[in-house]
Amino acid sequence: MRDKCIKKYIYLIYPLAVFIYFLHLFFSSVRTGVALTFVLALGAVGICVLGYFTVRTTEDKIFTVYLLYNLISGVWCVYYGMPVSVFLGEVSTTALPMVFYYAGRGFDDTEAEGFYHSFILAALFMGGIGAVLNIWAPQFYLDFSYDNSFISVADAQTARVRMESLIGSGAMGCFAAYSMCASAFFLTKKDRKKRITGIVYMLLSLLFTFMANQRSAMFSVILMLVFFNIVVFHTENGLHKRYLWIETAAIAAFLAGIFIFAREIFDKFWIRLASIPSGFGERTGFWVNVVNRTHNIWLGDGLGSRGHRAAEYQQYIVADGGLVKLYVEMGLIGTSLIIFVVSLVYIKSIKKLNKVIAEIAIITSAILMSIGSNVLEIELCAPIVYMALGRAVKKLNEVDIT
Repeated sequence: MRDKCIKKYIYLIYPLAVFIYFLHLFFSSVRTGVALTFVLALGAVGICVLGYFTVRTTEDKIFTVYLLYNLISGVWCVYYGMPVSVFLGEVSTTALPMVFYYAGRGFDDTEAEGFYHSFILAALFMGGIGAVLNIWAPQFYLDFSYDNSFISVADAQTARVRMESLIGSGAMGCFAAYSMCASAFFLTKKDRKKRITGIVYMLLSLLFTFMANQRSAMFSVILMLVFFNIVVFHTENGLHKRYLWIETAAIAAFLAGIFIFAREIFDKFWIRLASIPSGFGERTGFWVNVVNRTHNIWLGDGLGSRGHRAAEYQQYIVADGGLVKLYVEMGLIGTSLIIFVVSLVYIKSIKKLNKVIAEIAIITSAILMSIGSNVLEIELCAPIVYMALGRAVKKLNEVDIT
């Protein structure tokens, strides 16, 4: 009975998180970061109580060392001049979500399905609220968006450039992109209703990803759609090829319709996607400056030392570029640890992609978006990435044993 209650709580973590942000819309006194940290901390305790904390496989051992390395790096983070508060803040947003790796290691297929359902529904609810508020644009929401620095001017025209929802367009794009990836979990099910559910989830997630109008998120979901087609249509038990032609025709017709009847919308997203190379080029100079000023290339400067919280204490931070931030904070040692874990997952999944299609999509999207955004320090979105990583390790090693 105890274990069942704990599992249900873990399923409800994302709906609870969305509820916290919804309350914040009407009650500015709600401290979303503190409340979300409390919710995740309870979930982490529950994961430990369930006995999911495991170090059986090589991936488990290396990931556990990586998690501990993040925590220990607080020593040199403070030594190099950062206040303890900066490190502790980063622990709550970056290190705490890592514990959900062990939830992925412990959940069986039924439990993982329950978690994915809750996660996707939470993301779609956040997207649905965002869409309504974006179209309606009431003044109280415009003021809310301005007060939270989502928009620079509290007017409808500015607010409709990107769908900010209740969390900002960056987090919303990331949230919706992961939801689209997680939807693939249901596409490989034998149950027709589950496959249809997965398709509905995927289409809505795609819509909200593009409404958020974040380049990295849009680029990621487009690549993941190609990935899904390769896996689903080219595996031994893949769908009949005629469905591929139907899908291709439907996408072509949809794009043609947007191009002809809603050219402004088409141009809006095309311009954003086409600007990816220039956006990458704009950031490389900042990245080089930060890397050149890293105190210790082997150990890194410590968790949080180059994130947003450090902006008050030093000039050179990584505002946009999660992979660079990882490198300068964790150094060659810490970065090598997580690269090793992810590499093992990719290598083992080469011939078994249909077993971990959703998990590989989430992990890959996180990596892609981390090139230009600090998505792994978004406390709302990071847990699903580590949960997917843990589940991929579980499924791939189960297959190896059997």
